[in-house]
Amino acid sequence: MKKVHAVAIIAGTLAIAGFAAARYFRNERNERLHFEREETELIIINLANAPIRLFKAGKSLPQAIEIAEFNGQRAWLPRADYFLKVDLPNQTIFYPISISGYRRGPDADGSFPVTIRLPASGAPPRLAGSLPEWVFVPSGSFLIGDRRNPREPHYVWLSAFFIGAFEVTNAEFREFVRDAQGYAENSNWTEAGQKWRAENQSRATALLKESDAEFKRFGQDDQPVTWVTWFEAAAFCRWMTKKFGQGRWLFSLPSEAEWEKAARGPDSFDFALSQSLSDEESKLYNWKKNPGAPETVVGALETRARFQANRYGAFHLSGNVAEWTQTVNRPFNRERPYADDERNRDDWTEARVVRGGSWYSASIALLSIAYRDTFQPEVRHHDLGFRVVTKPLP
Repeated sequence: MKKVHAVAIIAGTLAIAGFAAARYFRNERNERLHFEREETELIIINLANAPIRLFKAGKSLPQAIEIAEFNGQRAWLPRADYFLKVDLPNQTIFYPISISGYRRGPDADGSFPVTIRLPASGAPPRLAGSLPEWVFVPSGSFLIGDRRNPREPHYVWLSAFFIGAFEVTNAEFREFVRDAQGYAENSNWTEAGQKWRAENQSRATALLKESDAEFKRFGQDDQPVTWVTWFEAAAFCRWMTKKFGQGRWLFSLPSEAEWEKAARGPDSFDFALSQSLSDEESKLYNWKKNPGAPETVVGALETRARFQANRYGAFHLSGNVAEWTQTVNRPFNRERPYADDERNRDDWTEARVVRGGSWYSASIALLSIAYRDTFQPEVRHHDLGFRVVTKPLP
């Protein structure tokens, strides 16, 4: 009996070892296939228990293709740009997924995890109800940086935020100027901004009168405000927080990373609405390269009739007006990744990053999402404006 029992133990041990070996070689074979196909594993944590669909991004918005075999939980994806579409009862949320090679995801093991959460209840207040609503950008990782430079693109994780669907308008900025607790209130300004204001007068297009020669091109209520310095844009955001934040919302200029994530959209485009910018695709953007053009900036009302938003719902992140960001000019790449650190402080007096290009840009390259322009905070120009982001306060 002992001999039979020993044989059974040996046989069982050999069987277990055989199963383990088979599993090991199967895993090795699968891993080799993932390597050869340049695949990264997508892992979904669906805390919202919502329906999820996976799409492969195309060269433009209509060219995205749904991956029908996706099971809503995980998938090995080859090198390409993808996005998730999450259908909630009252809104649809999109998550970008950029795969750049074998096990090249943002997690420590090279996977790409996405956590689907229900957004915070309630929408941020708007200064004017006639303007486009805020658009929601969910938390998660995205690939920042110029794809033409192999050392630059890397993943950055951002918490969720709302961003203006349109640039700040003349009508909105005029309210800031007219409010006794707005433009004239010292507490809305940085120390350097207070010094600039004491020595300069605003030239913002919100101050143009109908009789002014440039009113039609720049001064109408729904057109984006231009000729604003970074100091003025930052002061506007502080005023928004105090007047409309209700102790619940913080308004600010977008950090460089927030701006790029919103601008690339869930499709991870290199331009706001497309992967490239051909003569045909240039019609998607308000870009004229002509300082004397009778039509310059496009207002919010005309925008909704003539132009298309990206998949998040934001307009003109390439073209129309170039946009101030919160961020001072600091280089970043894979070895020195972007971080939400001191580069986003209010009190720096260094040059701030400007993104997106404008109606006036001399080259298509300036409309590229990755293009980083920089200006000193006191600079102002007829193609330079801003938009605002907001987040719930803790």
